Amino acid sequence: MKEWKQEDRWILGFAILACGLILFFNLGTKSLENHGYTRYAEVAREMVRSGDWVVPHYNGEVYLDKPPLLFWLIAIPASLYGAVTPFIALLPSVLAAWIGVLFVFFWARRIYGSDKAGLISAGILLSAHQYFFEARLAKTDILLCVFIVLSLYFFHRGYRELGRRRYLLHGLSFFSMGLGILTKGPFGLFFPILVMAIFLIKERQWRVWVSKPFLLGYVILLLMVLPWAFLFIDRVGLSETIRLVRETQILTRHAPFYFYFIQIWGEFAPWSVLLPFLFFYLWKQRNRVWHSEESLFLIWFIVLFILLTLFEYKAARYLLPALPPLAFMIGGRWKKKMAFFLISFFLFIVVWHGVEFYWIRKDASYSPGMVLVRELRPFLKESALFGYRLDVSTVEEINFYLDPVLPIPILQEAKNLAEPLKEKGRGLILMPKEVYEGLRVRGHNSMAFVQEFRYKKGVLVLVSP
Repeated sequence: MKEWKQEDRWILGFAILACGLILFFNLGTKSLENHGYTRYAEVAREMVRSGDWVVPHYNGEVYLDKPPLLFWLIAIPASLYGAVTPFIALLPSVLAAWIGVLFVFFWARRIYGSDKAGLISAGILLSAHQYFFEARLAKTDILLCVFIVLSLYFFHRGYRELGRRRYLLHGLSFFSMGLGILTKGPFGLFFPILVMAIFLIKERQWRVWVSKPFLLGYVILLLMVLPWAFLFIDRVGLSETIRLVRETQILTRHAPFYFYFIQIWGEFAPWSVLLPFLFFYLWKQRNRVWHSEESLFLIWFIVLFILLTLFEYKAARYLLPALPPLAFMIGGRWKKKMAFFLISFFLFIVVWHGVEFYWIRKDASYSPGMVLVRELRPFLKESALFGYRLDVSTVEEINFYLDPVLPIPILQEAKNLAEPLKEKGRGLILMPKEVYEGLRVRGHNSMAFVQEFRYKKGVLVLVSP
């Protein structure tokens, strides 16, 4: 790999700045509805308001669908600012995506020995449809993808190093896997470990697993994950934790086995048009590739794609960690096509931002939760708000935009609607219009109509018991 020249540093600095501008452009105008994600922002908001950083809560209930790292990353700047805003909720994903693109650049430059290969690989990943849009959502997927990139990058660097640097690099690899576990559970460990295992078997280096750098890595991994797990169990209790884990239903989407064979074309667009040429080249040069350093990229993609295909539950976003190895392998072969790459890159960045601009304008003009809370505030004043028969997503949006210290209470039985309000002195109840009309028919005439609000495809009614 050639040394950095002064002009190379300028190019790198410009690329880093351009990547940041692309990812942050117009981010402050995004809301978290429609093509955003309010749920994780709401969990972080409740974390800030309650002061409980160990046990995540969603609408007042213990939330164990995801580990806490994303919630922490949103809650830390939010606690300094004083509130969770859409921009703060999106910040961890954007920063993670930025870091991922930079490491792709450095890794491709090292493997293929070319600045152009690094720039093209990084640009392909940044402008790939799924990576670009997931980078601007308040979700866990982009964080997991980047932590997988980091764990395999540091492993590969450490494998080629000697002496004390190997301890540092393998330690960073296991540190990244620990972050992956705290982001999305065991997959953040299982997949990188599987890729490493197959690579080491191919290299006939099984003893690496019991080497001192790896033993140090195991300790780092345990020190990262176990403290939160023990604190959570201590706070909630072992039996309750087991019950929560059993009742958690994260994976619910079934799809046919060929699902990802179709999805990959859209998620890796526009660069998916190059996949037939890439696969043909890899097959033609399979012996050379298999014995080269980029074999790790090939193992990475094949293993992940097979795992996802065999897995019963499927979702398009699960493909995200499969995009970096494709970006590497295309970028390494396209380093003499810089002009063509730049034209395509900037064209599709403009297209993706155009799509984003459309959704941002739509969200700004009709963001259901934001509009509803804005219309509710004049009626609430000093009154407590209660919900009755509200959809979970409705409660989520009201809590987020209303920003109460405690989530709004949800009433359960129609005959006792007035009881909880006695403690508050004054309160109002929000419910769907069809529920309100049903109560009226059944003789609940003590409710005084206050106002009705259009919300999504229905109408909500505010009443005073």
